[in-house]
Amino acid sequence: MTDVQSYAFARGDSQAPVMLSGLDRLGDKLSRRIRALTEPIAGTRPHVEAQPARVMEFREWSADVPDFTSISIYRLSPLKGQIVLRLDPGMISTMVDCFYGGLGNRPMPQRAEFTPTEDRLITRLADAVVTRLVETWEEVIALESGLILRENGVGYAAAAQPGDQMVLQRFTLSLTRGQEWPIDILFPLSSLRAVEQLMDARLPADDEHRDPVWQARIARRMSDIRLPARTVLARPNLSLAELMELKVGDIIPVTISRSLPLIVANRIVAHGTVGEQDGRAAFQIEKLAQGSDQ
Repeated sequence: MTDVQSYAFARGDSQAPVMLSGLDRLGDKLSRRIRALTEPIAGTRPHVEAQPARVMEFREWSADVPDFTSISIYRLSPLKGQIVLRLDPGMISTMVDCFYGGLGNRPMPQRAEFTPTEDRLITRLADAVVTRLVETWEEVIALESGLILRENGVGYAAAAQPGDQMVLQRFTLSLTRGQEWPIDILFPLSSLRAVEQLMDARLPADDEHRDPVWQARIARRMSDIRLPARTVLARPNLSLAELMELKVGDIIPVTISRSLPLIVANRIVAHGTVGEQDGRAAFQIEKLAQGSDQ
């Protein structure tokens, strides 16, 4: 055989980890949480899309990262190693501009440091993204995050050796057409190998849209809505000629039914009788209408 190729165990891309599909499913959920997180800051609904996770060496990833960028390194116990979170400086600058009423279209000058306002936003945004990451992973494994350091470039915050195998989970965020920035989360491949069986398990359905706090709040608000309730004592029929001849003093004979409807928002919800209570006219419910949700 002449086509034998050398292989370094636990390092090649030829053995793509099974957990990547599970990581992609988690990424779809995390992207929605990042969108909800960044919307109040940007003042508009951003578009956040999760890219397929892929394995690469740390040197390959860092070679494509600009010299000036936001790098935050976290520990996610009990996962081994450290994760890297990268935030694009253009995205940070634009969000600061939008937060303070700008349109987010001002040009970004060449620089090597963030402003104090941008540093505060980076801290807020990076910590929130990692918090959402931990929440998303709860269905796989309970994680506890801790910040190790934050720097303005990969060279100042080397979290791995150049040849180390990493798993890149990238999200692209855009506010308008022509604007798109990456949000990178870099995991050590070895840390995901340890939970590969958990990542490969079929994840439960996404219940993110079921927010119990929101449901309780909207239920309280809806319970305060006031609807007009009325009943109809009689429905006499008049011809158009009789209607035109009506004058003061005329008497229209009516027949009051024994069971009267209680009508709420044009829907009959019950039947009952009209009487008196404490000197006031009152309606006594005797039977709920069939099919009523009351």
